Amino acid sequence: MRSDDDILEEFDAVIPDEHSVIEPNYNVAPTDPVRIVVNRHDLRQIRTAAWGLVPSWSKDRKGAARMINARVESVPTKPAFRAAYAKRRCLVPADGWYEWQVRDSPSGPVKQPMYMTPPDGHPLAFAGLYEFWRDPAGTSPTLTTCTIITSPSVGELEGVHERMPLLVPRSGWARWLDPSVSDPADLLAPWDEAAGEHLELRPVSTKVNKVDNDGPDLVARVDPLPESATLF
Repeated sequence: MRSDDDILEEFDAVIPDEHSVIEPNYNVAPTDPVRIVVNRHDLRQIRTAAWGLVPSWSKDRKGAARMINARVESVPTKPAFRAAYAKRRCLVPADGWYEWQVRDSPSGPVKQPMYMTPPDGHPLAFAGLYEFWRDPAGTSPTLTTCTIITSPSVGELEGVHERMPLLVPRSGWARWLDPSVSDPADLLAPWDEAAGEHLELRPVSTKVNKVDNDGPDLVARVDPLPESATLF
């Protein structure tokens, strides 16, 4: 949602000549382009990748939409992710993310969209992996794709969804991006709510349920959906 200039300053990065500018998106869907921060040729760079990792050995890109997330418990060893985990880690800048909290309502269970975001507006850094995929037939250009690592939720977030993106603290950015570090296992630790980011859990409009909807109104606070009253 923020500009390239904002991300460049926040992550102390540069934009390579081949970087593709993408428009702000308040409702990113699988296979959409996103910006990632990588360390290439000893230089921290902003690049564009399709969200949904395609392993380099894949025969086609059809499974990308199923690879938007990698579980922290298995990412170092799972065949689809282990090569990227060892050498091609990235940060995925984001202002926040959506989850759907199941609530009881007078008409039955409903899903309330929630937006998790820092109250002070600074960007988050999701732990990610990226890959380069080359069409075996040679009929399309090289594709850069990425995935976001998830971990078990903690604290208040447990009441919204059982999993959350793995957040990399600023102190861990350099180590996470360093391709000479093959296993930054210390950065795979669950998020420490007490020592980490404070996040606002904001109810937002159900318009976010439809991927065609976009715009800043999607992250505006709304009155939550009504819950059933309970008598004791």
